[in-house]
Amino acid sequence: MHKSLIIASTLALSVGVASAQTTTPTTPATTATPAQTTPATTSTTTAAPTQVTTFSDVPAGHWAKDAVDVIVQRGLIQGFPDGTFRGNESLTRYQAALIFYRLLQSGTLSSGNLSQGDLATITRGMQEVSTELAALTTRVTDLERLSTEQQARITALEERINALGTGTGTAGAGTDTAALTARIDALEAAVRNIPAGPQGPAGPAGPAGPAGTATTTTDTTTATTTTDTTTTTPEPSTVVIGDAAPVETDAARGNLYAGVSAGIVNAGTLGQCYLPNASSGRAVEYCASFGGMIGSTQVIGPVGARVAADYRPGANAISADVNAMYHLNTGSSLQPYAGLGLGLTSSTSRTATTNATDTYLSALIGLDFQITDSIAAFAEADARYYLSNKGVGAVQNTAGTTDRGFGNTVKAGLKFFF
Repeated sequence: MHKSLIIASTLALSVGVASAQTTTPTTPATTATPAQTTPATTSTTTAAPTQVTTFSDVPAGHWAKDAVDVIVQRGLIQGFPDGTFRGNESLTRYQAALIFYRLLQSGTLSSGNLSQGDLATITRGMQEVSTELAALTTRVTDLERLSTEQQARITALEERINALGTGTGTAGAGTDTAALTARIDALEAAVRNIPAGPQGPAGPAGPAGPAGTATTTTDTTTATTTTDTTTTTPEPSTVVIGDAAPVETDAARGNLYAGVSAGIVNAGTLGQCYLPNASSGRAVEYCASFGGMIGSTQVIGPVGARVAADYRPGANAISADVNAMYHLNTGSSLQPYAGLGLGLTSSTSRTATTNATDTYLSALIGLDFQITDSIAAFAEADARYYLSNKGVGAVQNTAGTTDRGFGNTVKAGLKFFF
């Protein structure tokens, strides 16, 4: 409904105004006297021609060009800033309000031959767009103010850019440039005065080249005298720059191990043991033993544990013991250790034809020689203090079944760490 009123108002207004401006009254022409036809009188009654704006999108011969020229000549429409009329676009309420506003300002409504119906239609259209007219006026004012402020900011920015380019404009531009230059000079001087660090290992000397021309370089700073003083300060021994010499470390080995051993034991009450050969046995003053072990170098902190067993054929004795071990880490291939524990020996009974079991306290000391990361050779001495002497494989120097005493063994063998 609103658009219909606006369009009707605009059309009625255009037709009425056009008819009023193009109709010439006949009465003055019929009553005119010769004096009224003088050049002076004619010049005062003849309206000066108004220049019509030409739009790029309304060419000559266009079906609406005459109507557009009349509307523009009356000042109702001025077109767009790019010189176009844009006749195919829809008429907005703001644009209609602007047309009515120009009509009111020019006083054309009071001088036109408009009917009462046309005036009523125009009045209703003006009432419809009165609010838009006020808003449009406010927006135009705000846009003009913002345009002025924006232009002022652009002008100030251009002045600052020009001043930065020459270095002689606004206060602070040249000062900033000078301060930046001074900071760069100070940084270069500080870099030159950094003391040299410890020198790394030198490589092989290369071939000497031809001698060059001696050149003396003088570092001069404007209005500044710099004295380069170098103070030699001992560097910490822990700081190394460059390739450091390789450091020997102790062999890395696993915590668990297993081993085999061979040993000799004093014959004791057995008298002699026999070594077999191709023809007959040969009596000797010691007996051989063969054994094995498994253990760990660390179970609780630095304390480990080991379970070992051995067999002595001369006494038909089997011994097994459990020892708490302490391995001393020397940082080299030689690793000493010691242990304490309990054990049992089962051997031929002294009073019967069956085997007898004796209990002993074990103490040992030994030394590992690390061959590789996983293999070590060892030698150790075992001291056993028997609490009973029921079997021939127990106390070495007495045959009493209630006696107590020592039985000693020397072993050697290999350990495998993993």
